[in-house]
Amino acid sequence: MARLFKKPTVSGSANVITIPKDVPENASGVIALEAIENPIVRQGVEYWNRLRGARRYPSRQDMMPRDLAPLLRHVVLIRLIDGGDYEYRIVGDAHVISHGFSMQGLRVSDVDRFSPGYGPVLKSLYDRAVRKRDVYAFRGWMERGEKHKQYIYSESVFMPLGPDEATVDHVLNFSVYTPRDSFER
Repeated sequence: MARLFKKPTVSGSANVITIPKDVPENASGVIALEAIENPIVRQGVEYWNRLRGARRYPSRQDMMPRDLAPLLRHVVLIRLIDGGDYEYRIVGDAHVISHGFSMQGLRVSDVDRFSPGYGPVLKSLYDRAVRKRDVYAFRGWMERGEKHKQYIYSESVFMPLGPDEATVDHVLNFSVYTPRDSFER
């Protein structure tokens, strides 16, 4: 398979989402794929679409992390495991920085040890891609930390992967994050 990018084409400035100053912390939700603003997230969708071709979604075996080198820091790949839990297989450093801990090798059910109450939120995001067997985008605020509340604005896409039309066994996620204090209010 040919590499998606011949040279890293993503600049550091692409890591930032433009946030209107009047966006309230509760402004979060599913958005149309056409409404995705960030070039990294858009490139993730383009990659997924290229892999799937005429199929509903590509398989995990179609995906080659080296093809995503310029975007890999924004990738999470999770595997659906028995009992409806998920295991983090690939976690890019943008996710580690924004969440404050590495999820690599953890299960979603383990996340509450590091960020109480956050595991069920993540599970619901992944469950939607599995249940609907379709790609979707999400934009909004996430709250991190109980002692010192930090708000991070994110734009994400969640894309199913599976060996056939009826089976989703992985979810591929691309996300970008902007801390609240990185823009003027």
